[in-house]
Amino acid sequence: MNIKEALNRTHRDLRNFLEAEVLLKSCLEIENVELYLNPDRHLSHYELNLLAEAIEKRKNHLPLAYITGEKEFYSLEFRVTPDTFIPRPETEFLVEAVLKKILDPGSLILEKNQHPASSIQHPVNIIDLGTGCGNIAATLARYIPHSKIYATDISKKALGVAKENARRHRVEDRITFLEGDLFSPLENRHLKGKIDFLVSNPPYVIKSEIDSLMPEVANYEPRIALDGGEDGLSFYRRIIEGAAQYLKSLPRRPASTAKRGEQAGQGYLVLELGIDQAPQVKEMIEKTSKFESIEIIKDYSGIERVIVARRAVISNR
Repeated sequence: MNIKEALNRTHRDLRNFLEAEVLLKSCLEIENVELYLNPDRHLSHYELNLLAEAIEKRKNHLPLAYITGEKEFYSLEFRVTPDTFIPRPETEFLVEAVLKKILDPGSLILEKNQHPASSIQHPVNIIDLGTGCGNIAATLARYIPHSKIYATDISKKALGVAKENARRHRVEDRITFLEGDLFSPLENRHLKGKIDFLVSNPPYVIKSEIDSLMPEVANYEPRIALDGGEDGLSFYRRIIEGAAQYLKSLPRRPASTAKRGEQAGQGYLVLELGIDQAPQVKEMIEKTSKFESIEIIKDYSGIERVIVARRAVISNR
């Protein structure tokens, strides 16, 4: 069987041409263009067996990313395993919000990848809670050269994958990976009042609804990365309760003396949201009286996907 025949067979079996391309190029360890430059190249017995196994796994709803071990996020490739949550395109809105706030705190409008964030020369301190495969942390580190990121996760195996991804993108010197539940591994790091951005894509699925999700998610992705408790909001409560003490809360410097993109004053809380969760999470943040200028960002489907809140100034400091 040659490449052209294998592609047609995979397409027929999966009924999804894009997935057929991804699966075949992964099994053959070739780039997408090679599928069409050399269509008459015959597959070895090993490659045929590998492809047959991959097709069967996909037909049994194993996520494509777990079969290939790869997932693209913000134009970067990340290794993923069944120990890690698979990055979603909507999480790119969280990354965009951070990059835009660094460059222009007054706006959240930013064309994807059309920013000079790499030109920022001052330190930016970031906490990423529940880092998973490290896609948020590594992407921010890649685009913010003077960033210092503290990425936590309760899963030791997930952290192992995250470290691998940091090395892959050559940002391991900018990220400190810490094992533990949310803030717990940060407590003795002397970071309180020093953080510019605290970000998280927490578990936000209602516990009773997990089993009703599509089988690729319900049967294979780590439940610990999905389960948001009885109402889907348990992690938001904990994060919002603990976030303020870590974020900078000093008065802003006059515009005439502030450097471009400098975060010398107030830090930001940036969270991804589940569907219809924005009003409740916004209310939680408002009730603390420790944040101001709350903004909500919609994704391409019009879903309120990311919430951004600026730490209020502590007047007596």
